[in-house]
Amino acid sequence: MKYIYFVLLAIFVMLFAATPAASLDPSEPIIHYSDSVVERDTKLSLAQGYTLEIVDINEDNGDVWVEIRHNGKLVEDGEGSGKENDPFEYILTIEAEDDDDEDEEYLIFRVTPKELVTSGTDTATKIRIEQFRDPTRDTKDFLIYDRSDSVNIGDEMELEEGYTLSASDLDVDEETITVTLKKNEHVVKEVKEMEPGDVFSYYKNVDGEVRTIFIANVYDFFESSETHILFLKEISQREDVNIESTVEISIQGLSGNVIKDGEKAIIAYELDKDASKVTISLDDDIIDARNDVDAGTYQTLTDELDRGTHDVIIETVSTDGSVSSKETSFTVDGASSTGDTASEDNMSVQDQVEDIIKDGENAGSEVSDSVEDITKSTAFTYIVVAALLALTAFFFKREFS
Repeated sequence: MKYIYFVLLAIFVMLFAATPAASLDPSEPIIHYSDSVVERDTKLSLAQGYTLEIVDINEDNGDVWVEIRHNGKLVEDGEGSGKENDPFEYILTIEAEDDDDEDEEYLIFRVTPKELVTSGTDTATKIRIEQFRDPTRDTKDFLIYDRSDSVNIGDEMELEEGYTLSASDLDVDEETITVTLKKNEHVVKEVKEMEPGDVFSYYKNVDGEVRTIFIANVYDFFESSETHILFLKEISQREDVNIESTVEISIQGLSGNVIKDGEKAIIAYELDKDASKVTISLDDDIIDARNDVDAGTYQTLTDELDRGTHDVIIETVSTDGSVSSKETSFTVDGASSTGDTASEDNMSVQDQVEDIIKDGENAGSEVSDSVEDITKSTAFTYIVVAALLALTAFFFKREFS
C-alpha cells in the first residue's frame, strides 16, 4: 500500500513541476505601452535607460527573439523569444540581504508579438511593448509620475507642457468612454470605446526612441443625475519631444522682386511635413490661416502695402501638437523702383512719359492702355507747339519784310 502512495506522490510532483508558473504581476505603475511595427535589428530606446532590441523575427509566424539592455549592457536573463500566446517577459530579481527573507521579483518588460506584417528579406511584425517601473531606477525624467485623478465629463484635466485630457461619450450600460488628449488646443490622440482596465498611451517614435509622453489607466466611471466622472490611475507624463516642421519662405511683388508703395506682395512657404495648422501674420495681423495642411508649397496674397519694412511670421502646429515659427522681413520701396532722386518738375516730358510707361508695365495691362493714351496725347502736343511756332515765324517775317 505504501508503494501506491509513493507512486501517487511522485505523479503529483511531476504534474506540479510540469505545470507552468503563473505570470508574475506587473510592477506598477506601467510607464510605457505601445504597438509598434518592427524589423530585424530594430533598437528601441525606452524609459529608465532601457533598450529593447529585436534580434530576429520568424518569417512564418512573426515570433521574435529580443534582448533587453540597460545603458548598453545586456541584463541578466534579458534575452529570449516571444510568441503571441507566450510573450517574452523580463523579470528583475533582487536578492534578499537576509537568508531568511525571500528574493523579490519584478516584471519589467512584456513583449507580445501580435501580427506578421511582411515576410522575406524585409520581414516585419507588429509587437506590443509593456514596460513597468523598475524600483531600482530613478524616475526623475517624469513630469508626472504614478498619479491618480479624475475628470468630469465635458471638462479638461490640465497636464504639463500645454497638454490637457478630457472624456466624452460615456456609455454606462456598455461601460465605454472616449478619451481625448490635446496639446495647445490641438487633438494629438483620441481613443473611443475605452473600457475599465484599458491603457491610454500617447507616444512618439523619434530617431529610434519610442518615448511615452503620456500614459494612464482607465480605472472606472461614475454617473449620477448631477455628475459624470472618469477615474484614472497610474497617470505619468514625460517631457515632450518637439518634431518641428522646416518652413522655407519667399516674398516677391506681383510683377517682380521689387515691391513698390501701394502694391501687393506674394508670400510663399514650403512645408516639409504635414501640419495641423499654419498661420501667417503680417505686422502682427493674421492674414492667412489653414487647417490640416499637407506637405508642399502654398501662397497667399497681401493687401496693398505702404513704404517701409514689414515683418512676416509663419507659425506651424505639427500633427503632434508641436508649435514652431519662422520669421522674416521685407522692404517696400517708393513708387520709383529706379532709385532716382530728381523731382518730376526737373524731368523732361519724355522722361516722365518713359517713367509712367515703366510704372504701367509693373501695374498691369489696364494701366498700360492709359499710358499709351498719355503718350499719344504728348505727341499731339509736340505737333501743335511746332505748328504755332511756324505760324509765329511766318507772321514776324511778313510784318518786317
